[in-house]
Amino acid sequence: MKCPVCGYENDQEDVECIACGSDMALSAESIVIEERRSEEAMERYHEQQKELRRELGIDEPEEERLVMDEESLVMEKDLPGGEGESSLELEDIPSDFHSNDVLCPQCGFRNDEGSLECVRCGVIFSKLKRTIGNGNGLPSSSGASEQNGKVPMLDDLGECLVDAGPGYSPYVHETKTKPWAGTKATGRRIQAAWDDADFASQGQRALHGVQRLWRWLKRGKPQWYGIALAVVLVLSALPFAWKGGVHLKSRWDQSVRVKQEAKLVEEFNRDNTAIRAEIRSLANEHKFKEARAALGRFDILPLETKIKPLKVFLEEKETYARVLAVPSWKFETNFTLFSRLVALNPSSEFYRSKQDFYKKRFADQCYDKALRHYKSQKNDAAESQKAVDFIEKSLGFYPKNREFKELRSKLVRADLLFYKGNTSLQMALRDEGRGTAAYTKQRKITIWLRNSSDDILYINPDFFTLETSNGKSLKYNNMMETGLKGKLVPGEKTAGVLYFRTLAMPRQIVFEHLIAGTIQREFP
Repeated sequence: MKCPVCGYENDQEDVECIACGSDMALSAESIVIEERRSEEAMERYHEQQKELRRELGIDEPEEERLVMDEESLVMEKDLPGGEGESSLELEDIPSDFHSNDVLCPQCGFRNDEGSLECVRCGVIFSKLKRTIGNGNGLPSSSGASEQNGKVPMLDDLGECLVDAGPGYSPYVHETKTKPWAGTKATGRRIQAAWDDADFASQGQRALHGVQRLWRWLKRGKPQWYGIALAVVLVLSALPFAWKGGVHLKSRWDQSVRVKQEAKLVEEFNRDNTAIRAEIRSLANEHKFKEARAALGRFDILPLETKIKPLKVFLEEKETYARVLAVPSWKFETNFTLFSRLVALNPSSEFYRSKQDFYKKRFADQCYDKALRHYKSQKNDAAESQKAVDFIEKSLGFYPKNREFKELRSKLVRADLLFYKGNTSLQMALRDEGRGTAAYTKQRKITIWLRNSSDDILYINPDFFTLETSNGKSLKYNNMMETGLKGKLVPGEKTAGVLYFRTLAMPRQIVFEHLIAGTIQREFP
């Protein structure tokens, strides 16, 4: 229901207007009365208009209307007052024709003499501010004179003049409102929504806490509702205020940084020669800390391109100073440092020659370590893996070196004879090459398996897959006996031979077990 006082849309069950606190029941009754009065006023207005038109001769009385023949119609046209001529002159109407009517100051409708209220809009004349004159808006002979085209009007006591300018209405609607009425209605609606809300079980503790707070607020005065609402609004606005403050601070820092960078760019461009000479002098004197501090002052994005040669020069001098402090027999460290110097200054032949020298020495050093392990024939899987890693480094420098390749092949074959795998199953193997006699076109591989778990493992030769150098994946030849046990108890070992129909060199063998997992071993 729309409030007739302020126009706010309320619910049907609201007793008071949420916005202004007006009594909605009285307002609804007033609306019905106003509608009935409007209908009666319109009916009386139409009756008055008909009566006026009949009095002026515009309309004939309905009871006197007769059916006239054509001859009478012809004669009526020739008479004065017929068609085309007025039957009554308007100037003959007396000037005081409406003198006894009461003109409504609210809507301008003419009411009968003695009317207490306007039949059109229903305004009660006794509640209107009294105008000077006879009710028609005309000033009386004893009243104040008209000023500036305005009709003077008196207040309710008839003592002082009031301003009746454009938009003025003498009708004063008095509405008594109760303080906090709208807040109470809002609180009831919030309480109803709260009671109907359905929360998840995870938020029960928070729900009970909020409900206790609500019950505590209900015991207080209505003014506390507004205070609680203000606190909630402040707490809700804190994250946005914090975010806005952070944003403003970042903008401020950015503005300050831009100004500082502009000053540094101006200073570097003005003293460019002196700054470069100072940094180079400090680098030549091995005062690298002071040189980096002086250079870091201008290490900003606008000067990145200009200071890059100075940064490279400083790093080159510092790296070469480190090379001088490293003993010559530390081939790997010297090779790493000279490789960095070659990257900083590719045009230096000295750096390149030193890099090649220490690369050769380092590769030979790794080869000697791997060869000593191979000749010692130590039965240690960890040492065997270290030897393989050493020879891999040598081959990384010189991949076509024949001695390095042969030693790697020997070390890998020796490493394959050690049990390796996971905590459940370990595997060792050896490549026997091509088979003899009827098996010359097949690859023969000897397999050793050891159960290192606490469960019984069942072995199936179909779990093995051989990947060859030509990119094929093959299963074993099931026409041949393998010799492998099908059941391994914890700690037990088994050995067997697998044949694969291929002439290509093997690259790796993969064993996939549902319980033990996957084991991969690579061939040389």
